[in-house]
Amino acid sequence: MKLKKIAALCAKTGAFRLFNEMEDGGVLIRQWLGDGRAIYPLSGLPVLDESNLCAMFDIPEKKQKKCFFAQEQMPESLNVEDYAAGERALYDEWPTVEHNGYVVKPLSTNDGIMFVQTAYLSPLEDMADYLRFYERVNTAGQAYIVAKNGMEITAVIMPVDTIKLGFVEKLEALAQKCRVALEKQEEQEREKAVQQAVGPLFQAGGDAGEGAGE
Repeated sequence: MKLKKIAALCAKTGAFRLFNEMEDGGVLIRQWLGDGRAIYPLSGLPVLDESNLCAMFDIPEKKQKKCFFAQEQMPESLNVEDYAAGERALYDEWPTVEHNGYVVKPLSTNDGIMFVQTAYLSPLEDMADYLRFYERVNTAGQAYIVAKNGMEITAVIMPVDTIKLGFVEKLEALAQKCRVALEKQEEQEREKAVQQAVGPLFQAGGDAGEGAGE
């Protein structure tokens, strides 16, 4: 986990939000940090508040005045345990797409698709080869994305609402242009193959040519 990348995301949006994950008896399990669109577990760190968080990430006082800081309990609507009943695997099998000034990664289920901003995956770069994604649904019926390193949860990320008519039409237009380009490329390759496949009648010194001259 790259903590400085988490801080950079928070600084970019101007929001540092600490969430305390508690046991039923009121004992702190761990803290999470994010900007409200994504949160990441903070393991092996002292308990943070606004003052020592700013000190740890070297946030100057001038910058602090422009940022929003909040510390609150983890919402009960979110399940941040390593496993949740009913979670569904998301498949990372599509290329990223630029949309409205940011890059999104499509993640598909067996019957649907979700999009996540790739910027929110930057704190997880050091474990990218082992990341797996899952869809969970909170108590209000809203879907969210969980990233895991093996079996251990490493992030909770809200999906991007990109499924709009204009976005779909752009993808369809891109797919059509790619199809036309592919067909043109295949046609050129077929023509090249025909030109290179010279028959035996035209091969210098071939048997057919020698027989024809007798």
